[in-house]
Amino acid sequence: MTQRRATRRRFLMGCSAIASVGLAGCTGGDESTATDSTPSPTDDGDSEPTTTTDEPPATDTATATPDQAAVETLVSVGGDRVPENMALGPDGGLYFGITAGEVRRVPAAETGATGLSLEDTEQIATLPGAIGVEAVPDGTVYVAVATQDDQAGVWEIPLDGDAAQLVEMGGFPNDIHYDADQERLLVTESQNGVVYAVTTDGERSTWLDDDRLETESFGANGITRDADGDIFVAVTRAPEETGRLLRVPVESDGAAGEPSMFFEGGAIFGADGITSRDGDIYVAANSQNRVVRVTADGTTDVVATADNGLVFPSDVLFRTGDQQESLFICNFANQSPEDGAILRTSVPR
Repeated sequence: MTQRRATRRRFLMGCSAIASVGLAGCTGGDESTATDSTPSPTDDGDSEPTTTTDEPPATDTATATPDQAAVETLVSVGGDRVPENMALGPDGGLYFGITAGEVRRVPAAETGATGLSLEDTEQIATLPGAIGVEAVPDGTVYVAVATQDDQAGVWEIPLDGDAAQLVEMGGFPNDIHYDADQERLLVTESQNGVVYAVTTDGERSTWLDDDRLETESFGANGITRDADGDIFVAVTRAPEETGRLLRVPVESDGAAGEPSMFFEGGAIFGADGITSRDGDIYVAANSQNRVVRVTADGTTDVVATADNGLVFPSDVLFRTGDQQESLFICNFANQSPEDGAILRTSVPR
């Protein structure tokens, strides 16, 4: 028990270390004063310098959406435990990770509810920590653990067993996408700006290593796939207070094709979790307390802001099937844990 408490304490200290790197220079209306508390890859912020791209940034035209829907609270987390990432399971349940080391589930029948407490959800596992969460068709849940020790990496939670480490991974393992075509996990590592491919039997290889994924602060973060099969990777803090979205085609053998810049601009500075719908990418811009939609032609609009209750949003996720207008938003809220929550809003198609 003593060892588990020590591991949890080290992890929470790492999660708050980045708070000292303020966003005084960030612009974006009322949201510009938001506190930046993304989990830090290292206590001293060391990372390799980035190589800039000569591709021009897309136009930043983010404005508030006139017909913006109300944002409701699905689950209030509260306390000193904050949620960071979400996934929908094959059973329709909503899984989310608590950074201190829990994975919890909202049953499918309750995902349309409002005002749930943490006690209304089911805890399915305890781990050394929990950042990225992904659920696959057989019901297994995979979790990125970023404890800065030999417990860091990807963990698996089988339907009928206890959580166990699948593969060790240094740096800051962050978000996970399950690639059903290749039956593997694509995992972002934010400290070194790399995307790894991890097989379900624990073999790891580098899938994408591109200079634009690595920055002096926090690099490759959210990852998703669109209907055309392209992979998108978010970069949280690029130079000149911008965020990035890289689009990566997937070759027939599963290898990464030539990446291209889908968007780069201040509208998504703080890009964290991302999701795709109808050719658009939705970005949780954590330090700006807003969710931004980015279209293929490089325009942006704001889906929800701090005025709607967003506090350092770290992930976004659409429901599936006939519920695809419902968007879940994860309030990471590391600097005000009482605001930690899973939110829900409606985004018309």
